[in-house]
Amino acid sequence: MRMITSRALLLAGLSTGLAAPLHAQEAPLAALLAEADSANPQIASARRTAEAAAARVPQAGALPDPMIGVGFMNVPVTNPGLGNDMMTMLQLRVGAELPWPGKLGLSEDAARLHAEAADWEVERVRQKVRAEVRVAYYQVYFVDRALEVTGRNEGLVRDFARLTSVKYGVGTAAQPDVLRAQVERTSLSDQLVALREQRVSAAARLNALLSRPTDTPVTTVELPEAVRVAALREEPGGARFASAALADVLPAAAPGGGIPSVAELQRLAFNHSPMIRAHVRRVEAQARALALAEKAELPDLSVTAGYSRRAGLGDFFDVMVSAPVPIFSGRKQNQGVFEHAAMLAEHEARHDAMVDELNGEIASLAAEAARARDQLVLLNDGILPQARTGLASATASYQVGRVDFLTLLDAQVTLYRHELNYHRLLADFAANLAALERAVGTEVLR
Repeated sequence: MRMITSRALLLAGLSTGLAAPLHAQEAPLAALLAEADSANPQIASARRTAEAAAARVPQAGALPDPMIGVGFMNVPVTNPGLGNDMMTMLQLRVGAELPWPGKLGLSEDAARLHAEAADWEVERVRQKVRAEVRVAYYQVYFVDRALEVTGRNEGLVRDFARLTSVKYGVGTAAQPDVLRAQVERTSLSDQLVALREQRVSAAARLNALLSRPTDTPVTTVELPEAVRVAALREEPGGARFASAALADVLPAAAPGGGIPSVAELQRLAFNHSPMIRAHVRRVEAQARALALAEKAELPDLSVTAGYSRRAGLGDFFDVMVSAPVPIFSGRKQNQGVFEHAAMLAEHEARHDAMVDELNGEIASLAAEAARARDQLVLLNDGILPQARTGLASATASYQVGRVDFLTLLDAQVTLYRHELNYHRLLADFAANLAALERAVGTEVLR
């Protein structure tokens, strides 16, 4: 009986440690994020795309290559040669196309803005991958904690089964109690098997994001301290709730710290979101493309200079300047202006839609994080202590015959369920926070 009491007290003590601060836990996650920056192929692909876009900028602003030509004219067929006939002529020509002033500048500006958009796209992909790494990491965290909690509870139920068998042997317990204990232990063993399979799957997802072999071991992970503090509101004054109704359940803290308000997050996203900033550059690039289309009717001049030599007749020099005549401007240049104007309007409308969608996503993620945080505080400060006390009381009462086995088993199952829910909510909060930082484009904890 002492063993059962000790086990129950040990379980209560370990459960209390759920809310204890963890130090030096940010290094493993930071190392994984750094590895993803250098190894993830999505990020590498985005970087190569940005490099290609940057290489297009000087090309867009460069003049067309000049043309050099050498030729012969009126060479006799029967007696070929340069000096055999006075009509035979050696020709040298140099030509160049000169775009109308301002066209090259607009073309280079558009390419530069597209390159800047590609740079922001690299950051968008990078933040997306980092958020996915965090989510996979937090899933591994949850499964590891679930394995610990389930293993402890399986050991506790094993002790219950022993105690019940002893009590059944002396006639103070019924056979159904023994069977119930065995069934609960088998159920927990089955849960351990399922969790181990989930651990393999979660580790494989994390390894895939890091471009590692699937079976690369992933060591035990822990939640970063900053995330834990934000989740549990571990600060002077206690917890602050998103819902005013919860303030009646547990005391509220003084304002300050934690996650900014939804309005603040949306303002941060407007200034920091790489998706928004990349699209702003695309809108600006399309405005340059429209300005370039409006100059399409202005002629690009072709200038050609030539030198000719005839035997016995001296040298000749000629110059020609030519320009296209936009006689089909109604079907070509004007339609090009309409096309680029429509594309600019589409880009601007897409920008507004993107901002609206991002604002909605931020509001949803912030609400989910607040919900998880409220539930965590209630579990940590209210439900879990009560469940631990209930299990300790039921264990002591069962040993002296004051309660039946179902009461003891129900107390154990209740604590087990709340412990799993605690760690699940912690992982959910951390994942929501990662998604929120990805949407906002910067860190949101203050």
